[in-house]
Amino acid sequence: MIDKEVLTMDDQTIISLLWQRSQQALDALADRFGSGLLAMARNFLPDLRDAEEAVSDTYLAIWNAIPPAKPNPLTPYVYRIGRNTALKRQRYLSAQKRSSYEVSLEELSGCLSGPGLEHRTDARALGRAIDAFLKNQTQTSRIIFLRRYWFGDSVKDIARRMGMKESAVSVRLLRTREKLKDYLTEEGYYE
Repeated sequence: MIDKEVLTMDDQTIISLLWQRSQQALDALADRFGSGLLAMARNFLPDLRDAEEAVSDTYLAIWNAIPPAKPNPLTPYVYRIGRNTALKRQRYLSAQKRSSYEVSLEELSGCLSGPGLEHRTDARALGRAIDAFLKNQTQTSRIIFLRRYWFGDSVKDIARRMGMKESAVSVRLLRTREKLKDYLTEEGYYE
């Protein structure tokens, strides 16, 4: 049973508990992020047991990283570790099989690869360029793009979440990818 105090903990309290090596920190992480981490892990790992194991591994990775880390804010830090953990597990489990996430990344390949791009591009700089591009898109387009390419949601799940038809989501993704490629070309990422 989770203590009611755990439900109201802010980032700094959870981080402080992790620094103190308190078991209550893990309870707070599980309560605050557990369902979101599991949903994200399920997008990469269809087997529930594998997804649950990835979430547990996420908590362990956070436990091992804090201290010395003091992330601020905590939410993106937790989800980044969770996503990386799930992807690592997915790669391990499907050495030869293509996952739905790999299919979604293949959609982006037209925007993120090309003559000279791999050799001239620092991943962080490319990430900043994509962030800048997304800031200039509508909120709906940003959400759809991130749900598809960051969280690994299927077009069907995005359509249901957004109250849209699957075809509308697919068209919006196509147009956003085309705009992204144009933007990256203007920014000098393509020759």
